[in-house]
Amino acid sequence: MKKEGFPVRVGAICDPRDPYRGGLAAVAPLGKLLRLDQPQWLDPAGLSADAVHQALDALHAEQPLDAVIIACSPVHHIVYLQWAVRRGVHALCDKPVVCAENASWDPGAALRVERHFDDLLGELTRQQEKKPCHLAVPLRRRANDAYLTAAREIEAVHHNHKQGITSINLIKNAGMYRLPAEYGLGDAHGYSSGVGSLAFSSYHFIDVIAWYLSLALGQATQLAVTNPYVRRLGDYLQTNESEVLGELLEGREGAGERPELPPAALRAEVDFVFHAELLDEDERKLGLLTYSCFNNTYSHRTSPPQKVDLDGLIPFREKGRMSQFVMDINQGSLQHLVMSKNDVVGENYQIALRRRRNPCISDEPSRSWLFENAHAGSDITPRHLTQAFIKLAAREEISPDLGSRLSFLENQRLSHALFSSFYQLIATNYAGGSPERRIIRLT
Repeated sequence: MKKEGFPVRVGAICDPRDPYRGGLAAVAPLGKLLRLDQPQWLDPAGLSADAVHQALDALHAEQPLDAVIIACSPVHHIVYLQWAVRRGVHALCDKPVVCAENASWDPGAALRVERHFDDLLGELTRQQEKKPCHLAVPLRRRANDAYLTAAREIEAVHHNHKQGITSINLIKNAGMYRLPAEYGLGDAHGYSSGVGSLAFSSYHFIDVIAWYLSLALGQATQLAVTNPYVRRLGDYLQTNESEVLGELLEGREGAGERPELPPAALRAEVDFVFHAELLDEDERKLGLLTYSCFNNTYSHRTSPPQKVDLDGLIPFREKGRMSQFVMDINQGSLQHLVMSKNDVVGENYQIALRRRRNPCISDEPSRSWLFENAHAGSDITPRHLTQAFIKLAAREEISPDLGSRLSFLENQRLSHALFSSFYQLIATNYAGGSPERRIIRLT
């Protein structure tokens, strides 16, 4: 954007790591940004929410901030979001928008995931009368050509025949292999905050389920959500799964070592399954949504930890992480879609989509798509979404097509209702409460 002459400047970086420290400053493009913009560094480590707000107020008074980009551990998002919304500063926030420390095992913390979101949405609505601001969530799948193609197919059948979705079965395999000691490392994918795999890339897929369902509700008016399976980090480390590949990477001498991890990390979820029954107003069953997430599946990893990771010079990299999923969708007897992906993270992704329609409603009963380089090759990428957000913050117009692919806080009600319900169920499971279900209203 600078090259195109857009008057944008990074005024401050808020991070426990000093960006000007030798190891970090040498990493492009951060080093170039530091030379060009010379942003101030704010260290939030050990500060209360009020103290962080005061420090940001001081920066804001010295040189007003037009926008903030929030990309830290999700349990800290709310601190920066509250500050931005109360001051009418535009915010671009990574997913999940709101999480809470220890939500994996503490029912009170899990309930805060829901309450913080509701409070934030209410505060944002009130703020529009004073100093309107945007709170955007860059959910790349809502802008991706492959997912949009599936969305159009779903919407078309619902529009023409009023047939709602009757089943979605989504299986996600993360392939996020870690040596046991690596679970103690920090950054946004750490477990030390008492939240696990649900708080990370799972939100993308929860949002896809919510998005597709909202396009074709049919007669559904509510969801009954249950949690039939959860495996926590402590359970996983008691098996030999963490040692099999570890022996190949590090040798047998260190393979049996057990890291000293805090209880909060050991209680965090690694694998889980959720069911959401589709119900009508009379609680008749219309179908079922399932989301299964398995973290320690096939991994492409071939290397042990590296010093730059362990020293915190760069964010911890999930070596050998996979991006694998299969999503099977039915709209009654009229349409079936299956979408699949099986790639190493960092390589060019391929997403395959196949759709079948009943021949009574289509001249083309079967159709297939293969999206090569599916993320970076999409018409609109996260880079475009970020640029669009910055232009909105500068009160510039953006194209309607680009604007329609930006997701804002008010668009996340159903996605976050599912996400927060999942955490409440996981925490209840740990607390030993009786199995229960959470009801989510759709209308």
